[in-house]
Parts: sequence; structure tokens; C-alpha cells
Amino acid sequence: MKLLIKQGVIVNPDFKKRADILIENSQISRIEENISEQGADKIISAEGKFIFPGFIDLHTHLRTPGREDEEDLLSGSLSATKGGFTTLLSMPNTIPPIDNYEIALRIRKEAEKIGLVDIYPVGAITKNREGKEISEFGFLAEAGCLAVSDDGFPLKETSLLRRALEYAENFNLLVISHCEDLSLSKGGLIRESPLSAEWGIPSVPEISETVDLVRQIEVARYLNSRVHFAHISSKRSAELIKRAKEEGINITAETCPHYFTFSLKEIEESGFSPLYKVNPPLGREEDKLALKEALKEGVIDVIATDHAPHTYLEKEVDFKSAEFGMIGLEFALPLSLGLVREGFLSLEDLTCRLSYRPAQILNLKDRGYIKEGLRADLTIVDTEREQLITKENIFSKSKNTPLLGKVLKGEVVYTIYKGKIVYSSSR
Repeated sequence: MKLLIKQGVIVNPDFKKRADILIENSQISRIEENISEQGADKIISAEGKFIFPGFIDLHTHLRTPGREDEEDLLSGSLSATKGGFTTLLSMPNTIPPIDNYEIALRIRKEAEKIGLVDIYPVGAITKNREGKEISEFGFLAEAGCLAVSDDGFPLKETSLLRRALEYAENFNLLVISHCEDLSLSKGGLIRESPLSAEWGIPSVPEISETVDLVRQIEVARYLNSRVHFAHISSKRSAELIKRAKEEGINITAETCPHYFTFSLKEIEESGFSPLYKVNPPLGREEDKLALKEALKEGVIDVIATDHAPHTYLEKEVDFKSAEFGMIGLEFALPLSLGLVREGFLSLEDLTCRLSYRPAQILNLKDRGYIKEGLRADLTIVDTEREQLITKENIFSKSKNTPLLGKVLKGEVVYTIYKGKIVYSSSR
């Protein structure tokens, strides 16, 4: 099928320009100022819209296998298409964990059958995510894993971290690291702050993240190995990452929309709504500002969602009893556009954080940029369209987001995966 996109503004990390795009056989075949409509099987008018490379999420929880009541590969794929994502990394804290060839291959094959987005399983660094024995990285890579992580559990033993980084290099696997000193964070519910002290709430000090971050940076420096830091949440962490990069240490980092959108302020104003309970916890207003600056400077490379679905019963309880996490695939674009409106990012920068850098980090050379000959993974966006967030219009199985009832500005109007329209807004 020949798909022709007319008069949209292409947004690459190094330029914007208005052009037509012709897609044939799942690839971008031509980009020109004006392509004839003759011979096209379908035409999309993108006038007044922006065309991004399909978004790539380095941090998604799809709950398969074991907790398909929260999310499954189909519902997660549908949620991704609505958010403009065409490639996902599915984290391994499943039941059982993704720690072997069979489970990883099953996820890859099921995702291919669904055919809405690319889903790459992230293999567990250690068997059963117990932090004791390293998984078989070679088999995980053979099954389709691009990365390994014990997400949710830091590797407490530094010798194990070293072996994992060395082993991963043999198979070109990205190590995605969760930075947390459990001896400091155990039992904590929110960030240590005057708010936690005033209400007597068990808390997580900022150093729980930064102490472990420093340890892992030092190991990466010593080995000259690459490591990617997940869900960075604090000002001090951003400062440490900046210094490490200036020293030439081979690290990359992500933060999530909830860390540059919300803070302890929202927790207090909501009366401690469990919908704001995430791990690591939301920080202070100054953390939120620092993360925006870090994204602006490229200190933090990537915006990832840390999409964490939970059932109604798991979140509609008191703050202490609620599970950590919120969904994010469908809201990453409008929340990230807030950074553009505030002057922290240009649209080109946004492409870099959501598409280009994730593709680079994963060494996916066929996507993340709009160019003739590359795969036709595209996201068409109306930056001015407003959307009311309701449970009824969320595609994820789970609805755990504090954005319910809010109006967000900016919406995905088409998601194109391998040249096929997999989502279009009904409005």
C-alpha cells in the first residue's frame, strides 16, 4: 500500500521543514515539497500538524506474564499507539520474571502477532531478580532482548554489578540500572522533606538515589562500560550525571514526565492521593526545575514513561497501602509539550528526547529519524488540540493517573507503524 502524508511539518532532531512523505512497503520512499496524489492508496492531510519519528519508550511495564489483569500486550500496545509510541522496552518485573529465553521469546512473538508496535523484552539481570546469580545474557539476546535490568531492585553487590556490565558488553545489551540504596529507602512512601516530617510519614531521602548513582558511575568509569540510569528524580542526581559525562564516562539517563510535571506540592494539595505515589518518589519543586534544565542541556538523554499499570483495588486505598506507580504512555506527549511551551525544549529537542536518542542508545538504526529509506514509524501530532482525560478514553486496562478530569494540550492524531496506520484520533 502507498500511503501519502501531505503538508505536515517534519520534525527531526536537527531541523524542521514542511514536506510530503510517501510511504511504500513499510519504508519512507520519498520526501519532497509536493508529491502527486496520483497512485496513492490513502492520503493523510497533515496540514497544521507536526510529524515526528515514532516515539520510543525505554521503560514500560506491560505486566506480561502474570499480571494481565493490570495490563497485557494487546492493551499495552493500544495504549502505546494512542500515545504515539511505536517501540517499547517491556520491563522484567513480571510473574515470573523475564529471566530466560522462553519467556523473552514468547513476549517477542506475541507482540509480533499483535502487530501494533515493536515490543522488546528487557531481560532480568539476575535469575528471578533475586540479585544473586546472573541470568544467561546470551540466550536473552538471542530471544530478542536489547537490554537487561533488575528494575525495582538495585544490584546491592558491587561485584555483581561489575560482572553484569562486563557480561552485557559481550552481547551488546544495554544495562538499565535502578539506583536505590535499600538500607536508606526501606519502608519509605514519599520523599524525605518538611512534608514527611510534619505528617510523620515514612520517607525516602534523596541520598537513597544519589549514593547508589555514584557507586554505579564509578563502576562504569572503572570498566569503561556503558550503563543507562532509569527514572532519575532529583536535582543532585542530574548534577552528578552532568559531572560524569563531562569526565567522559559512558552513561546515559532518563527521567519521566511525572518527575518534571508533579512534586511534593501535588501530593500535599491532593490530600495524599495514592495516584501520586511512585518510586522513586516525587521530589521538590527545585528537583522538578532541575530535571527540566537537565533535559534542555542534554544531561538527561531521554524521556521515558515508566508506565506502571495497577488495578482499581491496588490504588484506591490509603496512601500507605497503595502500590507505587502511574500509567504514562498516553500522556507523555502532551506533558512533554509543556516543556516546549515553557521554553526548555524546542520541538527538535523533543524529537531527540522521545525518538532519536532512544534509538541511538538501543542501536536501532532504522528508526528515530525521518529520512528516505528508513522504516516508516511516524507520529503525527496536533500541538494545539486539547483533550479531556477520562477513564473512558484511556486505552490502558488500568486507569491509575492523577490526570483524570484534567485537560491536556497536544494530542497524537495518527500513529504509523511500519507504514501502517495503527491509531487515528476519532475527532
